[in-house]
Amino acid sequence: KLLLLILSLLPASFGIRNLGDYYPFNTTLKEGDYYLFWNFSKSDETIQFAVRVKTTGWIGFGISPNGQMPGSDVIIGWIGEDKSYFHDRFALGRFQPPIDPIQDWYLTEAEEEDGYTQLEFNRKFITCDEERDREILEDTSRIVYSWNDNKPTVTQDPDGSESYSINQHQEQGSTSLNLRGGLPTPPDIPSDAQTFTVNVEEVTIPSTDTTYYCKAIELDESIRENVKYIVKFEPYLSSSSKPYVHHMLIYICDGLEESDLEAGGNCDNGAVSDRVTQCLASLLIAAWAVGGSDFIYPENVAFPIGGPDDKQYAVIQIHYNNPNEDSGVVDSSGITFTYIDSPREHDAGIMFFGHSVISLMAIPPNADNYTITAFCSSACTEEYLPTDGIHIFANMLHTHTIGIGLEFSVVQQTSCPSAPEFQTRDEQSQIIEKNLHYDFNFQQANHLNREIIVRPGDTMLLNCYYNNTVRTETTLGGESTQDEMCLSFPVYYPKIAMSQCTSQPTFENVSSFIDNYVPEEYQSQFREIKINSDPAFVRATFDLLEWNDKQIEGLYNSIYITGNQYSICDVEDHFDVTEESLPNICCNFEEENQCTGTKPTPCCERACTATPDGACVIRISLSLLFVLLLIITFV
Repeated sequence: KLLLLILSLLPASFGIRNLGDYYPFNTTLKEGDYYLFWNFSKSDETIQFAVRVKTTGWIGFGISPNGQMPGSDVIIGWIGEDKSYFHDRFALGRFQPPIDPIQDWYLTEAEEEDGYTQLEFNRKFITCDEERDREILEDTSRIVYSWNDNKPTVTQDPDGSESYSINQHQEQGSTSLNLRGGLPTPPDIPSDAQTFTVNVEEVTIPSTDTTYYCKAIELDESIRENVKYIVKFEPYLSSSSKPYVHHMLIYICDGLEESDLEAGGNCDNGAVSDRVTQCLASLLIAAWAVGGSDFIYPENVAFPIGGPDDKQYAVIQIHYNNPNEDSGVVDSSGITFTYIDSPREHDAGIMFFGHSVISLMAIPPNADNYTITAFCSSACTEEYLPTDGIHIFANMLHTHTIGIGLEFSVVQQTSCPSAPEFQTRDEQSQIIEKNLHYDFNFQQANHLNREIIVRPGDTMLLNCYYNNTVRTETTLGGESTQDEMCLSFPVYYPKIAMSQCTSQPTFENVSSFIDNYVPEEYQSQFREIKINSDPAFVRATFDLLEWNDKQIEGLYNSIYITGNQYSICDVEDHFDVTEESLPNICCNFEEENQCTGTKPTPCCERACTATPDGACVIRISLSLLFVLLLIITFV
């Protein structure tokens, strides 16, 4: 017997309305059967959903902790003979979820026509029901959905309440979405906007696990002669090859020759010229990864491209992921850009930020939450950011298959003159993007809830979290999907000269790990590892250990806690390298609790540990940097 419920008295209306006219975001959960639409309001902190399902029975929809039913915050609704039924429920297990005593989902419309049922409903992002509701944050949500073609049986109880007999679902599924990553009111694309596409042409995807394919083109003459302003980009994918396209990056550059434009090829084996591969260190104009969709710039921002004084060529790099080594798959994927002739208030830039892609970014087996940390040093931001800073308004996070979460934040030095000690403190002042429910199969450039300003002297910090318990061997950093990355692509304004900011450990303290945690018979082999060692040798050496908790912690501490890092700032004609320790954060970012109203304690009033050492900045050439990296060893 169910005593607590919400009954919607909304009758089914005639003339079912077109949901696409009312909701800017939509996805197909099952072709022909289940369609999801949504929008949200930042000011009201409310999200509106609509579902269109091929059924005249009941419909289920909800938010799950992991894509499974237990622990899911769900609704079940249907249209009866004389009224609609809709209930907020919580799934305690793999059985009919009971009605939630506190109803936080609200039905606004219910319609049925031609064998389809449409329900429209809403709820707050955060309901403050911690026991039976799931928060809808700015990270990846696991969506669960189900339906049954039979209407539930409604029984009128003696006390006036109703009970419901609901048949088990006939169909069910789950998917990952970022429900709050788009623009709730995207600007209209002008009718005179034009497009161009950077894509590969009829490429037969190699029957190998991982291929990075590069193709260079010359920009259209109209773009080369006059500056244009990109307001949108979207993936250009064919259905047959879409499952093999893991990610795409588009760069623009100068210095290519006619022969570079004739054909594309593997980026890494000499099939394309050094001029083409060097373009991959130039200006990034778009990034897309599996699961992503269109990216629309805000109405006051556009990405400038072209003109006689700008770069004249574009290079697309596509990562093909072909784990089954299928043959005969042909691909013509790319990215389509929509542009206008007139500038907007701000010129945008996209930064390549994160950990250098090196094999020594090693993640031991048995580690269930191993952290890799990357940063863009305060020296880099001091040198290349304008006085008023840059405004980050969107971002895309990126790891591979064992990545389970990422956190991208800003660290600034806070002065605490009245504090008895540690009067200069590193404070994590803002979270740019945090996704602790990361899904490798759903990677999207997300608009932030608010713009985050990074000022000169601030440090940008990226923590990537990995679960390597599903593998029996060490996972290395690298380009293959079976390797790992720790990257982020912030979209910001105003555009600056620094196109990339990456970091990697100096590894000078790894000797302490070897001395204390590696059995003596393996120590000499560990000391032979260099930054350019063959990945197979690195993995075989690491796999000599069984990797217990103390060894995992010891490796992390020697690299990221006590060891220094190189922060590499990439500009047009040189690299700046900052060597320093990672920020030793005294105060992690805290927000006011929306449910209790509790405000965070100011940083200067909190207990704090020691501050990091200062940084040493040296400007070096690319060739000198390469030599420097070659001599890094585990000694």
